[in-house]
Amino acid sequence: MSLKALRAVKVTPSLMARFISIPFRRVKNPCIYCPGICLASCPTFLRSGNMALSPLGYSRNPDLGRRECLKCWRCVSECPLGYELPSKFSGEVELELEVVRRGSPMLLSVEGLDLAYGIEIAERLKAGLCVVKGLLRRYDEGCEMSGLSKVKREIKRLGEVISLSPEASHSLKIPFFLEKAYELPVRLNYRGPVHVPCLLLGRSEEVIRGLISIGTSPTEVLKDSCIKLESPKALILCPRASSLSLTCFYDLMEF
Repeated sequence: MSLKALRAVKVTPSLMARFISIPFRRVKNPCIYCPGICLASCPTFLRSGNMALSPLGYSRNPDLGRRECLKCWRCVSECPLGYELPSKFSGEVELELEVVRRGSPMLLSVEGLDLAYGIEIAERLKAGLCVVKGLLRRYDEGCEMSGLSKVKREIKRLGEVISLSPEASHSLKIPFFLEKAYELPVRLNYRGPVHVPCLLLGRSEEVIRGLISIGTSPTEVLKDSCIKLESPKALILCPRASSLSLTCFYDLMEF
């Protein structure tokens, strides 16, 4: 099936009728009611050509989704219903927030992902630091979040909070570090290709502007790959890069 054909299904009247009828039906998993609008956005399907390794396959086999889906949320951005399939593969995960260091601005790390970066950057900037626990499972295993409202209320009381990871920015709806970098005493002298994380694709222009504001000169912006599956030769804007032996922008940043 060509990508052109996949895109064409977006405008078929019968497909639209099926979507319109979903709110009036008892549908446990709306993902199975679509012929595959999101297939052209799924990295595992595009690489393998295997329908089992696609949102349609994962929707029918949660165990496979938990193991093989990248939880990149690209399919969610394509879905007309915004159905968050990647969060349906495992049970709920309870989120907790812990303040490690008081200060302003308040940086936010995800336990198990970027805490080492958080401690170093908070110390260099004399900023605050808080840690959200449990969130990493959402993007590693595919979990619903419990306690999200409570964590958001706690974050609101902390004043300006800046996420050090795309994961926390995506789930908690708070600014990513590079979107606020122009306000901070940091520099990044780099010229070359830049890879935008899947979870920040909708805000890629703001992120790139932030990079440029601190001295970076992007020669190319890569948006069509996920670092969980590929190793692009570019500056990676995600702390997950360090565990994948890739260059994270935090490693090159000057204070």
